[in-house]
Amino acid sequence: MTTDDRATPGPALPGRARSVRWGFHAARLLMVVVLLVIAAVLPTGQGAVDKLRYREGDIARERVVAPNDFRIQKDDITLRREQEEAALAVLPVFVVDLRARTDALERWSAFQERALAVVSDPAVGPRDRAEKLKVLGVPLDAAAAEALSTPSRARRALTELGPWLAEVLEAGVVAEKRGGFILGYRNVTLREADVEATAPATRFLERREALERIQTHAHDAFGVDSRGVTLVAALVSPFVVPTVTYDRNESEWRRSNAKSTVPDVIGMVKKDELIVDANERVSRETMLKLRSLRNLEAARLSQTEHLYPPLARMLLMLLFIAAFATYLRIELPGVFGDNGMLAMFTVLTLAVLGCVVAIVNVAGLSEFAVPLALAPLVVASLMEKRPALVFTLMLSVLVMAVAELRAPFVAVAMMGGVTAVYSVQRLRHRWHFVRAFFAISLANLAAILAWDLARNTPAKGMLNDGLWGLLSALFATAVAFGLLPLVEQVFRLTSDITLLELSDLNRPLLRRMQLEAPGTYHHSMVVGSLAEAAAEAIHANSLLARVQAYHHDIGKLAKPEYYAENEPAASRSRHEKLTPSMSALVVKSHISEGVEMAKKERLPRAVRSAIPEHHGTMVMAFFFHKALETDPTARREDYSYPGPRPRSKETAILMLADGVEGASRALAEPTPSRIRGLVQRIVEERVRDGQLDDCNLTIQELARIRESFIPVLTAIFHVRAPYPAAPKPAGKREMDARRDS
Repeated sequence: MTTDDRATPGPALPGRARSVRWGFHAARLLMVVVLLVIAAVLPTGQGAVDKLRYREGDIARERVVAPNDFRIQKDDITLRREQEEAALAVLPVFVVDLRARTDALERWSAFQERALAVVSDPAVGPRDRAEKLKVLGVPLDAAAAEALSTPSRARRALTELGPWLAEVLEAGVVAEKRGGFILGYRNVTLREADVEATAPATRFLERREALERIQTHAHDAFGVDSRGVTLVAALVSPFVVPTVTYDRNESEWRRSNAKSTVPDVIGMVKKDELIVDANERVSRETMLKLRSLRNLEAARLSQTEHLYPPLARMLLMLLFIAAFATYLRIELPGVFGDNGMLAMFTVLTLAVLGCVVAIVNVAGLSEFAVPLALAPLVVASLMEKRPALVFTLMLSVLVMAVAELRAPFVAVAMMGGVTAVYSVQRLRHRWHFVRAFFAISLANLAAILAWDLARNTPAKGMLNDGLWGLLSALFATAVAFGLLPLVEQVFRLTSDITLLELSDLNRPLLRRMQLEAPGTYHHSMVVGSLAEAAAEAIHANSLLARVQAYHHDIGKLAKPEYYAENEPAASRSRHEKLTPSMSALVVKSHISEGVEMAKKERLPRAVRSAIPEHHGTMVMAFFFHKALETDPTARREDYSYPGPRPRSKETAILMLADGVEGASRALAEPTPSRIRGLVQRIVEERVRDGQLDDCNLTIQELARIRESFIPVLTAIFHVRAPYPAAPKPAGKREMDARRDS
C-alpha cells in the first residue's frame, strides 16, 4: 500500500508570479460536477413512495406501519371493471321527436289532399296520374303506377293510409332494432318533453317493422287486391321516418356519472396500524393497502417537492466532498494535491452508487448485497489505512443518505469496510484476497445477525439477509481483485502486490546490476535490509522501503566503474584523473540516468521517486572540499545533488540507510559502540542539513529508525575471532625458521 504523501509546493520565488494550472483545477471541478450530477439524477428506489412497491406473493423487505389514517383503494383492474359495469347498467336515453312525427303527418296530409285531387280528376289519364304523383314527392315504380289505373282503388288507399301512418308514428319508429334489443338493451329510457320513463325495446318499431305493419293493415283492407297493397306500400314509404332518436350525449354523460359514483375504496387503515411485517409474504389485501399508501404519498408530492430531493442529494454529496477534501488537505496534503488519487476516489464513489442502482433499484435485491467493501479494498491496497478508513466511513453514510437506503445498511457497510481495510493491510500475495473475503463475510454476517436479532426477525429472514451479506463480500473481493491492476495502471498508483513483484531479485534489471555493478548490488541489498527494518520500526511501508532501496542506484549501471563500491581493491580510482567538478558531474549523473532508466523500465512512481530523493540536496563533501583546495570560489550548489529532498517517510529512511551503510564500510573496527556513534552522527547531520524537513518524520520516529539500524549493521560487520593455525610438522617448522632468519 503506497501513497506519495508529499508536502505542497513552496511559495513562488520573489519577483516571479506563479502560473495558474488551469488544467489541474479544471479536472478537479469536473470531478465535483460529475459527482453532483450523479447525485441529482440517481434513481432512489428506496424512497418514501417506491419502497412500498410490492407484488402479491413478494416477501416484505421491512416492517411497514401506517403513518396516518388512509383509505384502502381498489386495484385498477377491479375499479375499471366495476366502473364499466356501472356504465353498462345505465339504459340508453331515447327522445320522442315530436317535430319529426308532426312533420311527417303534415307532409302526408298535404300530399293526400293534392293526390286525391289528381286521382279524382277525370281528365288525367293513368300514366299522367303517376307522373303527377311523382312530382308531389312519391316515386312510383311500374307496379305502383299500374295500381293507380283504377281511381277508386287509389282514393281508397289515400283515405285509409292516414290512420295507419299515424299509428306507427305514434308507436315510435327507431333507426335500428335487432332481435328485440335496441343498442343491446331490452329496455331504454324514453323521454318525452319533461316526462321520462323506462320503455321496453319491443314497444318501438324499426322502419322495416313499421312498413310491415302498414302492409298488414293493407292486406286486411284490400283482401285479394294485391295491387292495392302494392300501392299502399309505395305511397307510405317516404313518410315513415324515425320519431324516437338516440340521445348520445345524454347517455354518455349519465354513464360517466355512473362511473364516478362507483366507490374506489374498500376499507380504512388507522394510524399506527401494522400493514406488513418484515420478511412476511405480501397478500392481496396487504398489497392493496401498500398501494393505497404509495398513491397517497405520491399525491402529496408537489412540483417543489419533486425539486427538493435532487437538491438535497446534491447538498449531501457536496458536504461529503468538502469534508473528505478537508481531511486530505490537512492530514494528507500529498494525496490532496494528486488529481490521480482524487480521480480514483471519484470513480470508486460512482462505482458503489452504480452498484446500488443496479442491485437495489433495478434488480430489487436487498441493500445488504451492495458491495461497499469494494472501495476500501482498492484504496487500502494502494494507500495507507488512514484515508481508506475515513473514506469508508464517510462513503457508507453518503450512500445510505443519497440512495435512501435503510439504516442497517450503514452498520453492515461500516463493519465490512473497516474489516476490508485491515484485511489487506499486509497484502503480500494474491491469495490474500481470499483471506479478505472470509474476513469481510464474517464482519457482514455479525452485523446482519445483530440487527436481525434485535428486531426478532424470523430464521428464514436472517438466513436470507446473511446470504446477501456473503454475496456482497464475494462480489467486492472478486471485483477488487480484477480491478486493482487496472486502477494501478490508469491512476499511476502502486499496490503491495506490484511491489512484491518488483522485489524479485531475478528481475532483469537487478540481474544486470548483479553482473555489471556487483558492489552497487551488494550495497543496495544491505540498504534494503536497513530500510526494511527501519520502516517496520515506525510502521511505515517496509515493502516499499525495501523495493526503493533495491532500485535507488540503478543509474550507476551507466558508469559503474566510477563508483567506489565497484572499484577493484588494488586499482586506483578513476576520479584521480578527473577534476573535482567533472567528478561531481559524473556522480550526479547517476540520478538523471536512474530516473530515465526507471521510466524506461516503467517502474511505479512511488519507486521512481526514491532515485532523486535519497540524496536530497546534500553536498558531495569529498569533491567540494577538494575543489576548495584549488579554487576557493567554488560554489556549493555545483557540488550538491539536484534533489528534491525526501517527501515521504520511506525515502527519508532510504536516505539515512544509504548514508549509514556507506559510512559504516569505512570503519576500521566496526564495534557496536562505534556503529552506534556513526549512526547517531549520520542522522544528526541529515537533520541539521534540513534534508528531513519535508517527510513528516517525528523525533520519536527518528530515534526508532536509529535504533533499528544498529543491530542490522552489527550483524553485518561483526568481528570474527582469528582461526588458530594448524600445527606444522617438525621438519616444516625448522625450514620456516631458517627462511625467516
